[in-house]
Amino acid sequence: MSVGLDPKSQKAALEGVMPWLVPTGLAAEALARLDRPLLAWVQDPEFHMFDSAAHYAEYEDEPGGLSRLERKIAKLPLRPEWAMERVWTPDEETDEAYDAAYEKACVTIGDRRLHPRDLDAYTTIAYELADLADEDDDFDPNDVESEADLVRGDLESALSWAAAGVCVLQQSLPYPFRDVLPYGELDNRPAHRAVYAYANLLQLKQPRKAAAWFTAMVYFSPMDNMGARFLAPGGPSSRLPFGS
Repeated sequence: MSVGLDPKSQKAALEGVMPWLVPTGLAAEALARLDRPLLAWVQDPEFHMFDSAAHYAEYEDEPGGLSRLERKIAKLPLRPEWAMERVWTPDEETDEAYDAAYEKACVTIGDRRLHPRDLDAYTTIAYELADLADEDDDFDPNDVESEADLVRGDLESALSWAAAGVCVLQQSLPYPFRDVLPYGELDNRPAHRAVYAYANLLQLKQPRKAAAWFTAMVYFSPMDNMGARFLAPGGPSSRLPFGS
């Protein structure tokens, strides 16, 4: 006798959910050095319930109308909005006290020193290692025909760092995560950047697997400030790069 959902029902139940990334290698090392997860909490439901139907109603009259993906998300019920703790990478706006506290909390992961809860640090390192051609001002997308034309660095190492950032994030959110993580909350943005970086790099190697991550981004942030909808199946373009 079988127990649990059949494969079709299970797939339907997890539609739009961010895939769970099993921590291995560098990601496992990052979690081992994590003193605690980033804090994440549901905001006051009186003021922070996301209305997908109302959001998309503003765009129904635009040329082409809503995409298939957006129409599906528009049918979702009101969902709670979440906020997250943010660890800021020191910059010209942080003071000496913050910089000192950040440095004190840094650990060595791989061959890098970073604060283990700084999601932007994982994203920055990942893109640095990938060294994507489209980061240059003179980049011409018409010249890109394959991954080799876009990636000038080490894609595998870049993916490992991006995966580590996602695994750190996933310690803070429930699984399956069906709610909303608004991009408008400034402290939520490193989470968006981390997930997008992983999906963006993964699509260069396994675009079909990356598609689920882009889809999840549109579900947990229908405002889609990162543009994930253009790479998600059923989105406005529904185009996956470099084969399947």
